[in-house]
Amino acid sequence: RRRAPRRTLAGMAMTSSSSDMMARAAARPGARLAQTPDGMRLGEDFPFVCEVCLGPNPYLRMLKMPNSRECKISGRPYTAFRWQPGAEARYKETIIAPEVAIAKNVCQVCLMDMEYNLPVAVRDKLMGAGTAGERGAGGVQMPTSDVNREFYWENQKQALQEGTLQSYQELNADESGSKSVGHNFEKLAALSRNNAQTPYYDRNLPKLCSFWVRQTCTRVVNGSCPYRPCCGTFRFPELASTHQELLSTLVRKLHAEGAVGCMRDASDEMEEIRETLRDSQRGSRNDAIRNRYHGTDGDKLAQKYLDKAQSMAEMTPPEDEGVCSLWVGGLTPGITEQDLRDSFYAYGEIKRVLMKPERRCALLEFTLRKAAEEAATATYRKLSIKGAKLKIWWAKSQQMQDNEEAGRYAPEAGAASGPPPLPGEVPARGSASLYPSMNPNAMGARPDLK
Repeated sequence: RRRAPRRTLAGMAMTSSSSDMMARAAARPGARLAQTPDGMRLGEDFPFVCEVCLGPNPYLRMLKMPNSRECKISGRPYTAFRWQPGAEARYKETIIAPEVAIAKNVCQVCLMDMEYNLPVAVRDKLMGAGTAGERGAGGVQMPTSDVNREFYWENQKQALQEGTLQSYQELNADESGSKSVGHNFEKLAALSRNNAQTPYYDRNLPKLCSFWVRQTCTRVVNGSCPYRPCCGTFRFPELASTHQELLSTLVRKLHAEGAVGCMRDASDEMEEIRETLRDSQRGSRNDAIRNRYHGTDGDKLAQKYLDKAQSMAEMTPPEDEGVCSLWVGGLTPGITEQDLRDSFYAYGEIKRVLMKPERRCALLEFTLRKAAEEAATATYRKLSIKGAKLKIWWAKSQQMQDNEEAGRYAPEAGAASGPPPLPGEVPARGSASLYPSMNPNAMGARPDLK
């Protein structure tokens, strides 16, 4: 048994501090793997794991098991680690070899990306890495035959022991990858769970009791079952993303009737909930591990992230190249013109700033269109001044403004069209003028009303 501070584990697992994640992601290649402290060996004395799998406990007691497990990807023996990340969490154990995890920069336990805490398929899709015919799935060239695969992973293990193993960022440090990361970094940063204030510790919850789902759990009666929901943990990530109504119904019943009462409930509503939970547990675990690591179509969680990324609204520049202005909304009384200039001066020369405090917005006009595009891309959904989160959108072109202005005086659909009024004549009530110049009242005339 080995007791190690969590700060040391986290410093080993991540290539640099979390505050440098944005700069490291935008500028490839990434940093080299940090050397393990006190002469300890990565993979032999410390696992390659993420912050979520380490849990909230600042100190961990790990059980080291040398060459006791077979890697689910390479099929080679490796040194496994086992620990409990929290008092109410289940025991976690490494499932792939360290050299296999480092080759794709994923956690040895959850197989999530160490930098963005996302599935491999999502990271590779948004970064443009791992195209077919180049480096294989995920950017790493994988041999297919057993002999070549054994030779390949043996060389990877020796490189890890010698400290010369290349990380995933170095293997994908090409020009096209850098451009792709810069183009899709907004979506990566929005989807990344490493930016959240609270880590997603639901990944460490106890496993779902399969006997409770089949209404055959006998340990739930005396309270000795360590699995959900028999142990008193009423959290169900299996239903949280796709079945909100079923989740709320199940949690309400569990608080009212308890785990035993819900297990014995034979209503149609509970049977639907149990069937949904059984569907989430079907499938081969080994196939799920390979799909998550290689980023194939079989990863259902990755598909959910990709669907969310596709539904994200993007700030598309207007077609009119003459538009060089941005609107900034959500201003507070404490935000001044100088604050806006200080936030946008790095992107280019600002021609003018038009403040509109009555509408809580401001118009920023740049000298160059390129500067406006860079400012819009860099600050969209990320601009915050004096604690206020501000909104950014493009200003309308002059042609669009003219069209909207003309539309105010256009006749309504189905209205009878007649000749325009004579000069000095008041239009009939209910009729609309075609242009502002045809409205004598708008021109300042005072007709002789009788």
